[in-house]
Parts: sequence; C-alpha cells; structure tokens
Amino acid sequence: MEQFKKELSAHQVHCSREKDINYGHQIVCMVSGEEATVNFYHGKKGISVVVQGKDSPLKLLIRRLASGETMPEAGSASGIAVPLAGGIRPADVQRWIGCDESGKGDVFGPLVGAACLITSEEEKKLQRMGVCDSKLLTDKTIARLAPAISDMLGSRCVIRVLMPKEYNIQYEMLRADHKNLNHLLGNLHAGNIHVLLSKYECPCIIVDKFGKDEYVLSGLRAEAASHQIIQVPRGERDAAVAAASILARQAFVDAMAALSDHYGMTFPKGAFLRIEETIRTFRDAYGDSRLADVGKLNFKTFDFLR
Repeated sequence: MEQFKKELSAHQVHCSREKDINYGHQIVCMVSGEEATVNFYHGKKGISVVVQGKDSPLKLLIRRLASGETMPEAGSASGIAVPLAGGIRPADVQRWIGCDESGKGDVFGPLVGAACLITSEEEKKLQRMGVCDSKLLTDKTIARLAPAISDMLGSRCVIRVLMPKEYNIQYEMLRADHKNLNHLLGNLHAGNIHVLLSKYECPCIIVDKFGKDEYVLSGLRAEAASHQIIQVPRGERDAAVAAASILARQAFVDAMAALSDHYGMTFPKGAFLRIEETIRTFRDAYGDSRLADVGKLNFKTFDFLR
C-alpha cells in the first residue's frame, strides 16, 4: 500500500482519505474532481485488490497501479491519462511511424491495425490533447480524440480493419503454413508501414512489441534493412504509437457497433463476460455457419465447431 501511494503521488493523484475496513484497508484517490476507491484485502490466498468507482481514466490508471504494473512517468495533472514518456525514439529522429492494434484479445469483432507518422512538433500537440495508451481511456474520450488525430495527420495515418470473415480466412491460411496469430498481426503492421513508406520518407518505425521481432520484420523485406525499426513493450509510451492505439480502438468500436446493428444483437467486448451466452443466442438465430462472420474462430470458445 505504501508503494501504491508513492505511485499515486508520482502520477499527481491525491490520496484524499483512507481507513481500515473488514479484512483490509481502503484508500480513496482523487484528481480533478474524479474519485476512485481501492480496497486492499488480506486473506488466506494473500493480497487481493478491488478498485471501485465509475469508469474513468482515473479508475483505469489506478487499477494498473494497484496491480503493481510499472507505469511510465506521468504527465500533467490535467491529463491523468497522459502517461507518455520519451526515451523510445532516438533523440535525433524528427519524423517517425508508430504502430499498434486493437481486438487481438476479443472473441467477437475485427482485428485492427493502425499506423501514424508524426513529427516532433506534432508529438507535443498530441500530448497536450491527452493522447496516450487507449487502454487508459474511456470509449467516450477515444471517440473525441480519434477524429482530432485523423484531422491532424490526414494521409499520414493508416487503419486496416480485418473483419472476422477475412480474419478467419487469413488465419487458416497461415495455420496451414504452420504459422500463428502473431504472424497475422505482423503482416497487418507491415502492410500499414508499407502504405506510409510508399508516400513519405521516414527513418524510424516504432511498434508496440507483441512477440518475436521477426513477426513484423519478415513482412517488411527491404525496409527492414534500410530503416530503424524499434519493437518495444508498452510502446504506447510513444506519442505516435499512442495515437495509433486510439485510432485502432475507435475503428474496433465502430466495427462492433456495425456488427450489432447488422445482426440486431449486442456483441460483448473482451474474451470472458457474456461470451457463452452471446454465442448461444447467435446460434439460435443464425446457425453455426455464420459464426465465422462475427467471431474469431481460433479462440477455444469455438472448439465445438471443430
């Protein structure tokens, strides 16, 4: 808890009050009028943490801090979800591409890859806008930021949406060649990078690392030798990668809404909550043959089809 409070302070989040509760301790966190409560419980299985409060960037940030995840250095107090930090791109690089994806861990909906080419001047603008890792933002905030990013960058941002039907076809082709989902994601990023490099000169590319470097490099061919390609965990610390993460997430949310409209039912995000129930409802209405149009069939959830 002491370490947690230090992390709060480092991110300019105020511990407004705390108290002992049954079997644990409670800390109430506050910034810019927003509150979230963290309960630390000690039981036979050790320490457990419960974060309470309405969904907000503060709650998302606190959930990560309470879980012990190391976060980048915080930005300003006015943007608790602006934990962008430098140090990924080389200091002499003034133009670079950032790549990220959304939907990889979601049973329903597409896999989306996005890439953004920005300048050092635009980096500062993006930070002031509140651009950061989309996982720290609410969908409402993402819906506000995504069009602003698109307007700023224009053709220097690329988004590729693999809807489930196309995703499943490509995945099966790769599996037949003894490859996996990471190869598919690597191809997605490489394709977006190709599009940008066909229009613009850019010496450096930063990719949010998701596996072996070869997954992305194998799809870049000559570009891999002539460009500086940095693949790093938590790449969203970089403004270009963070911008790409927001565009990818918004495209994913839009695609999910389109699926819901088309089939007249709601498809849950993620891989756990209401998944089985939704599959049963869809099968009753449309049959097993249409599942490939809405879900990623490589998930074990769909083992009954094999």
